[in-house]
Amino acid sequence: MKRFFIPLAALLAFATGGFQQAGGPPPANVRVATTEMRQMARQIESPASVYSRNDAQIASEASGRVVDVAEAGDWVEAGEPVAQLDDRMARLALDEARSRYARTSENAAYQEGELERWTQLVENGTAAANRLREVQLARNLAVQENTEARSAVERARLDLDRTRVLAPFSGRVTERLIEVGEYANPGAQIVRLVDTQRIEARAQVPVSVAPYLREGQTIRVSDGTHDVDAPIRALIPVGDSVTRTFEVRIDLSESPWLIGSAVRASFPTETPATVVAVPQDAVVLRNEGSFVWVVSDENTARRVLIRSGAQDGDWIGVTGEIEAGDRVVVRGAENLRDGQRLNILDDTENTASNAAASNAG
Repeated sequence: MKRFFIPLAALLAFATGGFQQAGGPPPANVRVATTEMRQMARQIESPASVYSRNDAQIASEASGRVVDVAEAGDWVEAGEPVAQLDDRMARLALDEARSRYARTSENAAYQEGELERWTQLVENGTAAANRLREVQLARNLAVQENTEARSAVERARLDLDRTRVLAPFSGRVTERLIEVGEYANPGAQIVRLVDTQRIEARAQVPVSVAPYLREGQTIRVSDGTHDVDAPIRALIPVGDSVTRTFEVRIDLSESPWLIGSAVRASFPTETPATVVAVPQDAVVLRNEGSFVWVVSDENTARRVLIRSGAQDGDWIGVTGEIEAGDRVVVRGAENLRDGQRLNILDDTENTASNAAASNAG
């Protein structure tokens, strides 16, 4: 029986998916991305916390027994009641004020008529002038009493309205501070109301970066899982003399975070410059420095040394022999060699042509 010996090199080539092409390694399967020109600046990160822009403990303006109060978790629109006090005494006071106002209105109208009548009599010479002055005084007193009665009606109506504790803004009740059946005095806290829609992040930022910030500027906010680009709502232009920081407030109305969440915000430390940017995954770090693999027109790999600069999310500004529009390898760069042919998985046309060239070789 004859024994056949298969060369070790052939076995290795078979195990790796085929024989190597003559003169170099086989084509490498890679994914690529295109470099861009971007406005970028170096960043620093500052810890921040998420706050509501409206967070208040709503207090009573009137006295009375609490007959109803919103439950924790209830959403209340602005102007809707969060609690109701016993309003029976307030309604009685309003009825009395209205009754008095009706009487004084009738008296004022009568005295106005008397003044007109006595004025005609004095003009005709059938009445003494001093009598007209008495009638004028009675009319004036009646008008003043009617004005006071009208004000009393408004006060009584206001007291009745105050038995309904209204939400000054839309929000969610997070805590009951009084229970049904308890007696509330003016100033007694009823509920804590928090606006969970209008939220913001507040960060303490070094005063040295103040020249590079402005209201409306977009800032990256992250919790390690979610990233949000949000505008600066307000810069508080008062620095702390000890920490040398000042407060920046970032609008997070469209963010996924709960109030009280801990996040981090990135702020520029220099004026943004237009630079060539590459995806972070394209940068390869080695002892001899950083480099990227640029894809040539012939779909071969060319190693280009770069110097990293500012970072913006998943993009890094770089300098070196690289231009905007170049294709760089973002997957499969670990074992590439200069001049190695590439199968670009993102480009079916190039992949097919490379495969044909490989078979022809």
